Amino acid sequence: MNQHTPTTEADPQPGTPEYFDALLREVLGDAYRPTAKQDCTLTFPLDQVLSAAEHAIAAPKHALGPGDTDAHPRLWWIKGDGTFLMSNGIDNTPNARDEKGHWRHIAFADTWGPGSDPSTVLGGDDLHETLDLTTTPGDGPALIDMLRTATADNATHFLLHIAYDDEGMQLTMTTK
Repeated sequence: MNQHTPTTEADPQPGTPEYFDALLREVLGDAYRPTAKQDCTLTFPLDQVLSAAEHAIAAPKHALGPGDTDAHPRLWWIKGDGTFLMSNGIDNTPNARDEKGHWRHIAFADTWGPGSDPSTVLGGDDLHETLDLTTTPGDGPALIDMLRTATADNATHFLLHIAYDDEGMQLTMTTK
């Protein structure tokens, strides 16, 4: 028979990830392991990524994402219902959705479209990361230049490599 232990200040609170993990551990026992973030590579169709990037570059205004302090062209990497890259560009163009009802200027990762659950590899929380299109990193071209060059060189895919370490998440971007 299971006995309920009264909640104390140190116990996880309902609605927190810790509470959910504690509840699953109670039900499933020692076999339960929370979803671990795994190093992985997401593959995106290069033409769709470049379309979203060009939209961000051409847009007259840009939305700010979490932690952003200045508005300029970026791609946002979002994980929620699937995982995708999207433009942060704001314009008043009609027909913001395509004939299937999907937002334009979005590129879903291969096999991680709407209805998929990328938490199995990327962990359980929703995610929003900003990829700057115009700032030149110390070790290579700006992302928009990399995308344009890759297209001219007949590449077909944009690869987002995700690696986790003690510092957090490290992103590396390549094309093939």
